[in-house]
Amino acid sequence: EAYLPSTDTYIEKDLAINDEIDKLRLAATSALLSGRKDVVVVSSVSCIYGMGNPADFYENVIEIKRGKLLDRNVFLRRLVDSLYVRNDLELNRGNFRVKGDTVDIYLAYNDNLLRVMFWDDEIDAIEEVDPISGVRLGKFEEYKIYPANLFMTTKESQLRAIHQIEDDLTKEVARFEENGQRFEAKRLYERVTYDMEMIRELGHCSGIENYSRILSGRAPGSTPFTLFDFFPDDFLLIIDESHVTVPQVRGMY
Repeated sequence: EAYLPSTDTYIEKDLAINDEIDKLRLAATSALLSGRKDVVVVSSVSCIYGMGNPADFYENVIEIKRGKLLDRNVFLRRLVDSLYVRNDLELNRGNFRVKGDTVDIYLAYNDNLLRVMFWDDEIDAIEEVDPISGVRLGKFEEYKIYPANLFMTTKESQLRAIHQIEDDLTKEVARFEENGQRFEAKRLYERVTYDMEMIRELGHCSGIENYSRILSGRAPGSTPFTLFDFFPDDFLLIIDESHVTVPQVRGMY
């Protein structure tokens, strides 16, 4: 990304997220937090890329059980808090739709739909459905729905982070203005203010990784959370080309 103050031109970051890789990263973290002991993760150097706090990610897991009393609207709000987006017209990964007492969720880490059917305020059925044919693939007595984004945070942490970012923004804008850099101050204020509004309304924004340290409550200069933080204490690590990889991992920990 770039900013040309002479013409007040901002060139957006050219960011392309590989949907398949994003799905696999979410599938890996979800499997690791599920408590299963048979999880094998094959990863590239992306395993040391910054991610969200595992504790906050798990805090936003939605546990449902057949026969459990749960208001449908409360369930929908919890899906939104876990960064799923309602789309009743076109269902894509990370979306959900509502038809009467039936909620279809296109899980962010799976190729199939999760269908949750309500009878008044009671969960009547939990099913896995093929998104194309609509054929039922399985039934569950209980299920855990994991968040749709790796950069998750709790509401309390989110509000704390927004206040801290806005305080830092005020200081930086004042510093730019004192140095006579009015264009830079204006651009910074507009961009960060827009991002904070998106986080308030949707829970995320484009380039949210830029705010990951503050959102996760880490100190300046501290090590970011990575995929390694999602593993239990007794995991086995096998490294290929260790002469290249080990120094990188040592730099992270």
